[in-house]
Amino acid sequence: MDLSQLKFLLKKYKLTPNKVRGQNFLVSDEVLDQILDAAQVSQQDFILEIGPGLGALTQRLVDQASQVVAFEIDKKFQMPLNKLAKVSKNLTIEWQDILSLTDQQWQKILFAHQIKNYKIVSNIPYYLTGKLVEKFISAKHKPVSMTLLVQKEVAERVTLKKNKHSLLSLAVSFYAQSKLAFIVTKDKFYPSPKVDSAILHISDIKAWPYKVDEQQVWQLVHRGMASKRKKLINNLSTDQSLDKKQLSKIFDDINLDQNIRAEDLAVQDWIALADNL
Repeated sequence: MDLSQLKFLLKKYKLTPNKVRGQNFLVSDEVLDQILDAAQVSQQDFILEIGPGLGALTQRLVDQASQVVAFEIDKKFQMPLNKLAKVSKNLTIEWQDILSLTDQQWQKILFAHQIKNYKIVSNIPYYLTGKLVEKFISAKHKPVSMTLLVQKEVAERVTLKKNKHSLLSLAVSFYAQSKLAFIVTKDKFYPSPKVDSAILHISDIKAWPYKVDEQQVWQLVHRGMASKRKKLINNLSTDQSLDKKQLSKIFDDINLDQNIRAEDLAVQDWIALADNL
């Protein structure tokens, strides 16, 4: 879909991009090809798409995949998406906020289609990225892979191993492998966002692979990152059950600098810290 085609559809359906929902429509067939290439979509794949909008990516997915389930929250896209679903027997539209989807609901959808494995392929609003990735990467029934068009800075932070960690980059590092597949410049969207984007591919998603308790590690991570400006040891000390002298000794035992901040810890540091605590 190019810009002229997009403007025609927006006018036809009397639509305007919603800034609050971060609606920036992709106007590049080349980028659509890159998304499908990164996701390695085949006729055997069951695809979950989030935020199909006018259906530019959706159309390509139904052409190449076995089955597509698309979740859309904005009812103003009903006419174009229902029209596409009418002519595409392998497309199902779910009018629900993806973040409100429970494990049980998703399991029911997969069971209805007799599917065990699925891929997520989406051009998502920037504000959804962190919550969406964390939701599915730690879900009971995880995807085989996630291929997402996201903010370039976010993709770089997730994939650069020596970069400072965020909750999102840690989540990916705990459970999966990631790579920045392609850079997408802001002129490939309408309206153009203020920053460039990137195609982020997350693969080899696995269940919690460590001996220490998953929930305890995440409680530790969230407490450690509660205040980014504070030293890690000070953030952890806000837990009344953790004595600062005890923490100081553990830091020494696992060779952690007393002045280190949470964002500077690697995955193995968090695991070692949780194990010792």
